[in-house]
Amino acid sequence: MLNLLQACKASPILDSMKVAILGAGLLGSLIARELITENRDVVIIERNPNVARTIANDLDCIVEEGDGERLDTLASAGVAEADWFIACTGSDETNIVSCGIVAETFKNVRTIARTRNPYFAAFRSTGRRILGVDHLLNPDAETAEAIARIIYRGMSPEIIDVKEAGIQMRRIDCIKESRFPGRILSEVRASIGPEFMVPAVLRHGELMIPSGDFLFEKDDRAYILGEPSALDRLFGPCRNTIRKFKSMAIFGAEALTGLLLQELGIEMVSTSSHPKARNRQVLSLLGNPKIKVIDGRKEFLKPLSTVFPDIEPIERQLSEEHIIEEESIGSADIVLCLTSHQTINILTAQLAKQKGAKRAMALVTNDLYAPLLDSMHIDIIINEKTVMAGTILDRVRKAKIRRLYSFPQNEFELIEIQISRSFEKLGWKIRDLNLPKGFLITFVIHEGRTIVPTGDTEIHENDLVGLILKKEEIGRLENVFGA
Repeated sequence: MLNLLQACKASPILDSMKVAILGAGLLGSLIARELITENRDVVIIERNPNVARTIANDLDCIVEEGDGERLDTLASAGVAEADWFIACTGSDETNIVSCGIVAETFKNVRTIARTRNPYFAAFRSTGRRILGVDHLLNPDAETAEAIARIIYRGMSPEIIDVKEAGIQMRRIDCIKESRFPGRILSEVRASIGPEFMVPAVLRHGELMIPSGDFLFEKDDRAYILGEPSALDRLFGPCRNTIRKFKSMAIFGAEALTGLLLQELGIEMVSTSSHPKARNRQVLSLLGNPKIKVIDGRKEFLKPLSTVFPDIEPIERQLSEEHIIEEESIGSADIVLCLTSHQTINILTAQLAKQKGAKRAMALVTNDLYAPLLDSMHIDIIINEKTVMAGTILDRVRKAKIRRLYSFPQNEFELIEIQISRSFEKLGWKIRDLNLPKGFLITFVIHEGRTIVPTGDTEIHENDLVGLILKKEEIGRLENVFGA
C-alpha cells in the first residue's frame, strides 16, 4: 500500500480565524474546545460569573463575563474582529436577539443561532439570513437526521455513521477476522482486495494510523472503509444489520420524536408546517413497522398522536415497574430511548436489551457514561451535543469541509472536503501533491463514483475527498485545499 503520509517541506502560515461564542454551557464549551484544538482564536461570552470563572480555568481562551444581548459586552469581547458569532445559550430569544445585534452592528461577522423551537426548524435550509442569523440550527432536527441515517443503515453497532452515502466504515475485531492478525497491512490488502482501506486501528486504547508495514495483532480493532457493496463482498454483510423490521418502540414524546417520525416518513395529518415530510414509500423500505410511543405526559403524547395517527400512543410513566414486560418491549426489533433524561435513557435501553429487544439506542447529552459503554449491552449511543457541535463546526470551518466521524479518543477526525476551482493542483496525482505529514487520503468521490485511492489517483474540481487527520491540522488543511 502506498504510504500517503508525506512530509511537508515547509509548514504554511495559517490564516487566523476568530470565533466568538455566546454561552459556556455543554454545547458552547464543546465547540470552544474543538476550535481551540484546531488552533482557532476563541472568545467566550458568559453571563454567569461562576460558569465564566470555571470555563476560564478549563480552556485556553478569553472569557468575557457579561450579557450577550448588550452591545457594550459584545464590543468588549472583540466581536467586531470575529469571523463568526455563535449563540448557543439555552434561550432561543437570547440567541436570536444577540445575533441580530451582531449582524446590525458588525456587518462582516457571520452568525449562527441554536434554536430549539420547532417553528424555526423551517428556516434551516433557506440559505439566506433571517433576523440577522445566517444559520438557524435546531438540535432536535439535527439529531433526528442522525438517528434516521443510523436506522436506514441497519442499526448495526459495527457500522459507523459517516454521513456520506457512498461510503461505509465498519469496526471489526481482528480476533474474529483471521486474515488480519500476524500480517502487515499491505499483505492483508493484497490477499483480500484493494477496494478497501484501513484508516485507523485501535490498540490498547490508543488510536493508530497504519502504514503499509503496520503489523496487526489479535486484540486490535480495525476500522475499514469502502463502498458498502465492496465491503459486503470482501468481508460479508454485517450480521447484525436490520434493514427491515416489524416493530419499533420509542420512549419519550419529545419534539425530537416528532421530527424523527417525520424523517422516517410516518404519515401526518397535516404537513403544512413540516416542509421535510416524506411519503410512505420511504417507510415501506423499512418494512412498514408498527411504532409505539411511550410517555406518561398526556400533554405531550396526545398532540404527537394527533399529528401522527398511525403510531400507537401508550400513556405510562417510564418508571413503572413492569412497563418493559407489559408493553412487550423485549419483543421489539428496535427500541429508541429519547427522553430528556439521559440516565433514564441508558437504563431503559439496557433493560430492553436484557429482555430481548434486537436493537436499542440511547440519547445522551454528555460523556458521563462514556467509560461504561463497553460494559453495557446498548447497541448505539447518540450524543445530541456532539451532533450539534459537529453541525456548527461544519459551517464555521473554511473551505467546504464536513466532519464525517470523530474517532473514540477524540484526537483524529475523518473529514470530507469538496475540491474547489481555486485548488492549485487540479488534475495532479496524489503522490505528487506533497501533502503535509499526517494527512491520509481515504477516499475520492469523482462524478458520483467512489474510488479507494492510490498514489496515481488524480484530484479534480468538485471531487469529494476524504481524509483522516488530527484535529489540530484542520487549519492547515484549509490552507492546502483553499479557503
